[in-house]
Amino acid sequence: MAITTSRPDGGEFAISLTVSGDHDRATLGADVSAAVDAAQPDLFGTRHVQVWIEDVNEGDDARLAPELRPYRDLLQLRRPLPAPPSGLDTRAFDPTSDPETFIAVNNRAFAWHPEQAGLTRDRLDATMREPWFDADGFRILEVEGRMAGFCWTKIHVDNTPPLGEIYVIAVDPDFHGRGLGGPMTLAGLEWLAGRQITIANLYVESDNHPALRTYERIGFTHHSTNRAYTSAPS
Repeated sequence: MAITTSRPDGGEFAISLTVSGDHDRATLGADVSAAVDAAQPDLFGTRHVQVWIEDVNEGDDARLAPELRPYRDLLQLRRPLPAPPSGLDTRAFDPTSDPETFIAVNNRAFAWHPEQAGLTRDRLDATMREPWFDADGFRILEVEGRMAGFCWTKIHVDNTPPLGEIYVIAVDPDFHGRGLGGPMTLAGLEWLAGRQITIANLYVESDNHPALRTYERIGFTHHSTNRAYTSAPS
């Protein structure tokens, strides 16, 4: 069990804490307050704090300091593999020629998203240097000669058995309304199943109802919830 602290680059939060799901609930409130104070004493009331609790439990809201209120739930969904075929012809991401087009599509599709919006080449390059990155598992869909969507997968080899993740998925807003979201997800699941992965997961905002309906239709069910808290005013 652990609490990790980061200092976001810009934005409204001075610090962001992440609490692992196995943290002792008996000391949760005191441990979070101590971690905030250790990062920057007397932070409450002067700068905003964000706290993520992974695999949130009933009663966690009441265990935290009164300055912290829940404001965002991120649902983890899972389903077994293999899944039905996608019916799409996708290709691997090309790290040489695709980055700028991908960034443009990503930023149009995620203009509303607190983390995925405003992707830069530096951030993309840093992610591609991660040991898990596999360009072949980054599936690209082209329609009418354009990048219409993508499904970026990730394999967590430290899980037993290994867990396949739909890491980032989006359809360019210019191609919305064509029913591509479900098939693009299935294209990523096809690739993962081809690597002998038997369980897949993804994360989705609890209020993203269109995405939730899409994922439920293709067999995903709720596994756990990560909850974010903030000291910012409502």
